[in-house]
Parts: sequence; C-alpha cells; structure tokens
Amino acid sequence: MVRKYVIAFAIICLMTAFAVTAYGEEKAEVKHDFVGAKKCSICHKKDNVYPSWLETKHAKAWKNLSAEQQKDENCVGCHSTGTTAKGVFLEGVQCEACHGPGSDYKKKSIMQDRELAMKNGLLIPDEKTCLKCHNEKVPEEFRSKEKFDFEKMKAAGVHAMAKKEEAKKEEGK
Repeated sequence: MVRKYVIAFAIICLMTAFAVTAYGEEKAEVKHDFVGAKKCSICHKKDNVYPSWLETKHAKAWKNLSAEQQKDENCVGCHSTGTTAKGVFLEGVQCEACHGPGSDYKKKSIMQDRELAMKNGLLIPDEKTCLKCHNEKVPEEFRSKEKFDFEKMKAAGVHAMAKKEEAKKEEGK
C-alpha cells in the first residue's frame, strides 16, 4: 500500500517538474543577435535608408569619442551598438541600437511582414528607446542645450525612412 503512494507521489513530482520546466521554457525570452548595419544595407541601400543613416550623428557617434572615452563604459553604451555573435564590435549607433538585434528578422521574407518581423525581434523605436541615451545622465559638457524633444526629433527624421513615411502621409491627404 505504501509503495502505491510512493509511486503516485513520484509520478506527481515528475509531472510537476515537467510542467515547471515546460512553462519556464515557454516564458523564456528569445535572445536575438546583432548582425551590424552592413547586413541591413543589403536591402536598405535601395530605399536610401542606409546611405542617409551614414550621414547622421548616430553613424559617426563612435568616431566622435576620444581614445579615452572609447574605454569609458558610460560613453561606450550610447556611442556603440553592441557585439555580433561572432564577436565583432559594432561602432556607432547602428540600426539595431534602435530597432533591436536583427539576426531573426533580417530576411526579406520576414521584413516584408511587419508583424512577423516584430515577432522575430524588430523594435519600432519610441520615445523610451531614444531616452536610453538622450537623457540627463549625459555629462553636462556634451548635453544638448535644448531638452530632448522626441516629437521634434521624430519629425526631423533620423534617416530617410521617416522622411519617406512622411511623404506617403502627405500624398494620402
């Protein structure tokens, strides 16, 4: 009789362990890897997003740091994007600094479906995205004279994509 209870208890423990493991795996956050702006450029040269980004302060952010600042983690975090799975350091504020690591949404077949791209890691930048770097933690000597204004900066466009979308809106009126 005791043996039946021990076996039943063991089965319940195993089922509970399985359920907890399965639930944990289901809730685990998927880690996407950075691929770098050059990969993005394969498609985004045609729509002028990549070439126009190259002209921005974001693209040049790393080069604007002194050698000493390039070793300061407080500077590196906002003036670089991260590291690819292969260990390549991504200088400057590249596409993925705002749009999220692109390893799982970079394919054209995925990017053509915005919802699918977002399920695969694409982020649509918002004010919170920008405020990760454009905030009061920026040392006074480097801080903009004006408070960061998301709507104003969004209207100005970080690259051609914003200008292209604005033109589409104007055509629709």
